[in-house]
Amino acid sequence: MRLSTVEFLLSEGWEAAVRNGLVTLAAISNTAVALLILGSLVLFGINVEHMAALQAQAAVITIELEEDADSGEVEKMLWANPLVGGVQFVSKEEALRRTAESVGLDAELLQIDTGDEPLFANPLPDSFIVRTTDPQDIPQVAREAGQIKGVAMVRYAQQLTEKLLALAQGIRISGVVVGMLMAVATLMVISTTIRLTIYARRQEIRIMQLVGATNWFIRVPFIIEGILDGLAGGAVAAAILLPIYSYVQDYVGKNLQFVDLIYSPEALLIFGLGLVLCGILFGAAGSLMGLHRYVRPA
Repeated sequence: MRLSTVEFLLSEGWEAAVRNGLVTLAAISNTAVALLILGSLVLFGINVEHMAALQAQAAVITIELEEDADSGEVEKMLWANPLVGGVQFVSKEEALRRTAESVGLDAELLQIDTGDEPLFANPLPDSFIVRTTDPQDIPQVAREAGQIKGVAMVRYAQQLTEKLLALAQGIRISGVVVGMLMAVATLMVISTTIRLTIYARRQEIRIMQLVGATNWFIRVPFIIEGILDGLAGGAVAAAILLPIYSYVQDYVGKNLQFVDLIYSPEALLIFGLGLVLCGILFGAAGSLMGLHRYVRPA
């Protein structure tokens, strides 16, 4: 294809978009709204999954040792598990201090020496706090830790951890499903808009076919028009969504400290570019779908 032909097709696509101002405005508006909804759902799903994953990652396994257990050997066995991401030893004295502080008592007063032995015998065992590299591995690591010699008891918030992991997985799956549905809806919106444009120009298309214009020569300007509509719609959606999300993140960070929303200027920039790219792809695909009825490939 010669450069002059490419220039002609590009100019035809641009002029068609400008000439059909109301239709173009409708296409851009519909695309922007569809991508705005799709982008909002994606951000919502990412943040909910992020918070669920944070809560799951905060879950730890508490491994209590027997009285005569070799803590060094137990720690070595724990680190031998590739699923373990961190191991912290907590002596019985440290455990007593933490427990006493949690109820407002002084641990030293509980162990006053009366001569032969302390007034209060420390009932707490030595223990390990174990973290996994992936929260999904907590049940497996807990089962394997319980089989180590010298381990008396293994504890972790089983029901809470499993529910959080199930929630994160459910959000991930539902996000993919909803995203696909919204993508299909966006394609249909753009396809319908382009189809209206083609219907209004069907006689012009027929004349071009009669004088020998190839199907692709006729199709390319419409595809370019759809790409321009998608590009503009994606840019509008990004220009609206990103400032709103930044404001919401700032407000939540100041007033709801327990809610941790993902925020990174670089990530938001990439997300905005992704919306624009989606608009371009949806515009091209929607144009091809709209053209199928009136301009079939040879």
